[in-house]
Amino acid sequence: MTATLEFSSYQFDGRDELCLIAGAQHSRTIFLIPPLFDEMNRMRRMMLDVMRLLDSKSIGSVLPDLPGTNESLFPADLASLAIWRNALLACLTQYPSTPSIAAFRGGCLIDSFADDVRIWRFSPVKGSTLLRTMMRTRIASDKEAGLSTDMAQITTEARSGSVNLAGNSIGSALFSELEEAAPIAVENVHTVQLESSTRAADAKLAGSALWLRAEPGEDLLLSGVIADSLAAWVRA
Repeated sequence: MTATLEFSSYQFDGRDELCLIAGAQHSRTIFLIPPLFDEMNRMRRMMLDVMRLLDSKSIGSVLPDLPGTNESLFPADLASLAIWRNALLACLTQYPSTPSIAAFRGGCLIDSFADDVRIWRFSPVKGSTLLRTMMRTRIASDKEAGLSTDMAQITTEARSGSVNLAGNSIGSALFSELEEAAPIAVENVHTVQLESSTRAADAKLAGSALWLRAEPGEDLLLSGVIADSLAAWVRA
């Protein structure tokens, strides 16, 4: 996989937000929505591999950073699902040749922001599931530091201000949104799950659940089957 990924940016709220582009010369382009929070760290290498593989299949891709994540100058504790949807729409508007959207894990919570697009979803997850996982990580970390914390305490803390979960500063608004958030049921959605999942899907893919690993890693089998699935879907 030797395809080059290009650094670019999009304008949102008076700031430049980073995005990566692969295969800008191709006639077909897929707009990728990343997993959220620490799951993106664990799956980043896979996302980049998928972009390179799509390029080798003559399909371009755009992967935006969300405001308040990575190198963004947007205040992390002011981020919300609504703001992220607006940012994605702004990015999509600046790269208008991307009528096909592929969302991964928590990214499926914010993929319904534009009309007349097709959506491909990989292992969609509820916001409450993401919160519980991050709170368990916080509790375990606090325990190692000699502190006693439980989910009720963290929830109370989040009600009054930002809370740090798994290295992420999450404001009260985002915390409340995540408690109730679920992927929105819309038309033209193609859902894929891992073969190990018991959840309903339009297709099942081989590979490992990278988001469950303790450290970031790669799964070339998973990257390959995701790229194959996306290529078949976008050409259908």
